[in-house]
Amino acid sequence: MILFNKKVAPEVLLRLGAILIWLGGLTWLPFIVLHVTGQNPSLFWFLLIHLVGMIGGVRLRAIARTAPSPKKNWRRLVAHFLILAGVLVWVPYFYIKLVMHQNVEVTHYLPFHLLGIFGGIVLHSMEYFSRREGKRE
Repeated sequence: MILFNKKVAPEVLLRLGAILIWLGGLTWLPFIVLHVTGQNPSLFWFLLIHLVGMIGGVRLRAIARTAPSPKKNWRRLVAHFLILAGVLVWVPYFYIKLVMHQNVEVTHYLPFHLLGIFGGIVLHSMEYFSRREGKRE
């Protein structure tokens, strides 16, 4: 990727992407603290920062990977499916809330979102470390 007429090293993009992903995830800590203290913060700004961090970080990490994708195995496929399912959990939530104009509790959908995302991350990590061990031998 060329940024300001200079080529940015893939390692820099990978680290910047990881930082954005962490910031996008950690955005919810102040939101939770505010809720616990009895305040009612707007969900809009926290969700916006979360999505910008997550999507921006994932895109930067994808741009940094110039090597061809490794052969997909079952762990990698299931991890992608879990992450996709964890994101798609919000489709019925927003349909009920925005189209049907009904009150919906976030707490009914959030555990499934987190289960899919964290399950996918664990499987991706297992696949990454098993590939790394294979290269060492």
